Amino acid sequence: MTHRRQFLAQLTAGAAALTLDADELRAAASTSSGGPWDTSWIDRVAAAQYRVVFNGSEINDGVALDYVSTFLDQFHEVHNASDAETRAVVVFRRLGTQMGLNDAMWEKFGFGDDLKIVDPTTHAPARRNVFWTARGSESGGNKIDTLQRRGMIVLVCNVSLGSIGYRLAQRTNRNVEEVRSEIRANLVPGAIAVPSGIYALIRAQNAGCAYMPGT
Repeated sequence: MTHRRQFLAQLTAGAAALTLDADELRAAASTSSGGPWDTSWIDRVAAAQYRVVFNGSEINDGVALDYVSTFLDQFHEVHNASDAETRAVVVFRRLGTQMGLNDAMWEKFGFGDDLKIVDPTTHAPARRNVFWTARGSESGGNKIDTLQRRGMIVLVCNVSLGSIGYRLAQRTNRNVEEVRSEIRANLVPGAIAVPSGIYALIRAQNAGCAYMPGT
């Protein structure tokens, strides 16, 4: 009976975890890509010796990017691994999705106001993606563009992009699909849209990545 209770408890916990992202999975199943998805990043992951994927489901001051920098630096320190031998993947999804959008979108739609993100160079609500590149006296070591040059792969959840587009269309009284298309066309340079964040996290682990939360 004790083993049975433990087994049932494990089943219940597993079911609860799955329901957390049920909406994202349902939306991913009904999302049209308009063409084949770019899966070239999977081969880039598999080619590296040390691999990790970070779940960027919240902004949290960009801590996922700090983790990427730590991973790259410490594997170099301990294992003398070059950037080519390491591969970090960050999946921007849910509340972290705006980190994968470019400066034009941050300026146009006022994400800094919505997300309470302050630009350290102006001390005002950010009108640019402050996680993308360094300005002024900012350190660039944990910025997206710097980490991409070190091999980091940026993936952005298409389901979340669609949700953001819907909300912005409602706010601005514009056509929903028009806004969604605009959002999807304005990722940070080098970022890749994926069917869903769930898909990306699973596929990265299939390709050999260790999993790390991004918060």
